[in-house]
Amino acid sequence: MNVVLKEKIRLEILGAVNQIINGIAPELFPGEGMELVCALPGARTPDDVGSCIFFPHSSETEKFTPIIKFNHSSLMVSGILTALRFSPDILCACSISYSEKLKQVADDMLLELCICPAEKTPPGITTMDWAVAFCSEQNFGVPDVLLIETDGIIPTHVRLFGEKPGLVATNLIKISHRIIDATH
Repeated sequence: MNVVLKEKIRLEILGAVNQIINGIAPELFPGEGMELVCALPGARTPDDVGSCIFFPHSSETEKFTPIIKFNHSSLMVSGILTALRFSPDILCACSISYSEKLKQVADDMLLELCICPAEKTPPGITTMDWAVAFCSEQNFGVPDVLLIETDGIIPTHVRLFGEKPGLVATNLIKISHRIIDATH
């Protein structure tokens, strides 16, 4: 049964990655690549989470095939596992680059935004994503957009949450279009 669910998740991630690559501005891709994760319902370990890291590409590289891994350790994987503890229906998340217009766009789209100061997250490696936990406890559930503010030296980290990869992709495309419209 898990194999069937993992294949379903793999296909959903693949579809969302293709939507994102073709639909958002390249400046919203983090320098280390955008990570899209999706968990099995009731996931408890990284083995229950599909993860894909990808970059924007031009039409010259049409043979791009995203690699979707299960049992991958990353901040996004621990973030979605933590989110599941607070909101079992939130199964998907992606990382995006911070934009000055993001707060206003999220507000205009009626997305719930939570800002977590980086100093609230304790140092060290852990399976708990303290930024997700902090915002989830503050807001009585996982926010749509999580912004982790730093001291200005390290770029701000942003995560977008949703129920399914397609929904996250759709919201990300809407955010991208609104940010582009606001800057032109």
